Amino acid sequence: MSLCLALAASAIFSIHAADPAPRASGAPGPERIRAGRDEVITLRSNIFLTLVVLDQVRGEREPNGPRYQAFTNQLGRMEILARAMGKRIEEMKQRGDAYFADWEAGTSTIQDPAARERASKNFAERKKSYDLIRRSMQEAKESFFPFINYLNVIKTLLEGPLDEKRAAAARDTFMSANWRCIDVQRALMDTETELDDLAASFAKNP
Repeated sequence: MSLCLALAASAIFSIHAADPAPRASGAPGPERIRAGRDEVITLRSNIFLTLVVLDQVRGEREPNGPRYQAFTNQLGRMEILARAMGKRIEEMKQRGDAYFADWEAGTSTIQDPAARERASKNFAERKKSYDLIRRSMQEAKESFFPFINYLNVIKTLLEGPLDEKRAAAARDTFMSANWRCIDVQRALMDTETELDDLAASFAKNP
């Protein structure tokens, strides 16, 4: 599975920085934004699925049973997503800073006053959306990694027979993972909202 948030980042880089209008050819911004939003939803669904299989394995008394295997397989997918998220957020920061610096510099060279004003307005709106998307992605990352860590602790606890002490530790860790999951989901929902705002900006001022 490709990392959904990478599409969210690429959506912002789909027009020339200095142009007051999108490129005449190539993938238009709104389509990439919608694709990014859909992929954010896919990631949220995977997080939910992880909790579902985790809840199922808590009732399994046989160590390394089929439900435990389903949980570990899902955890493996989540670890891949977590590593990719960290990489993509850093790429987004580097590319975004250069992108908007070029756009701002290019806007100042536009001779037509109306076109320059339109480009400046688009710049302000999309820079605001970009900053909010990057912030919500960072917040998602800050909760996503502890969430994965809690899941790994639970995996270790479930590898052996569940005596009362291990079962209690697993329950406590499950609750901690659940709270982190809520934080991740909230941040991803904020990302969806900002992607919607960015799409509206393209629709209003293409």
